[in-house]
Amino acid sequence: MDWSWIVVLSYFLSSIFYGSHFWTKGRNLSKLGFYIIVLGAALQTISLIYVYTRGNPLAQGFDTTLYLFAWFISLVYIASQIKFKASLLGAFAAPLAFIMTLPHIILPQGIIELNATLSNPWILIHIALILLGEALFTVAFISGILYLFQENKIKSKHVGSFLEKFPSLTTLDRINHLCLIIGFPLVTIGIALGLLLAKEIWGASWEWGQKETWSLVTWFLYAVLIHGRLASGWKGRKAALGAVLGFGIILFTFFVIGYLAPGQHDFLGQ
Repeated sequence: MDWSWIVVLSYFLSSIFYGSHFWTKGRNLSKLGFYIIVLGAALQTISLIYVYTRGNPLAQGFDTTLYLFAWFISLVYIASQIKFKASLLGAFAAPLAFIMTLPHIILPQGIIELNATLSNPWILIHIALILLGEALFTVAFISGILYLFQENKIKSKHVGSFLEKFPSLTTLDRINHLCLIIGFPLVTIGIALGLLLAKEIWGASWEWGQKETWSLVTWFLYAVLIHGRLASGWKGRKAALGAVLGFGIILFTFFVIGYLAPGQHDFLGQ
């Protein structure tokens, strides 16, 4: 059974409930949003297992890669909500999951030729590690945006009832910190595994393609951010700005470079 439509609908409804939470005083709508995003993630897990057991790659092209990325974002948000009770992040995580799963049901199937190398389980691990790490960076970005917005409102003395829904600055900074220190090693291992696999599959570990180069730029930026956090004591605004900048480069690499630049990592099946 194709669960994709139900998954997309679940993320859409979760987005509606979380968005409505902005304009109401009660917590019931955010709770509903959380339960529905959990349902969506559970159904998406089933759909991914179904695809994998049928021998199909989980990240073949643009739509399937986004579909997998959305799953990781949902899982990371759910984990952060359980630990930090920062439900406002769901107002951003749920719409992201909805938008990223949408191409999976609206784009024509079979427009990208099947790449046999993607059936290699180590390739899947390589992709999954990087996407999971970047999902953690996504939640760090969301917490960074909320931190900067709330800090600006406090400094300008425009503190209203709206900010009562925000997690504390300390909580947002902790979410940012935890996502970075977990996500960075995952991305690092994923890139290292990719280098080993590239040598085995294509005969060269690094070809300096556009996506490889920008991925390296992203890695260095997060390495600087992690160093600043752990060695130089960066907190608060600096860390939030770094998370926002890093996510911007991820988006550029994923959507612009990954879609337009020809190479082994593009979305055009070349």
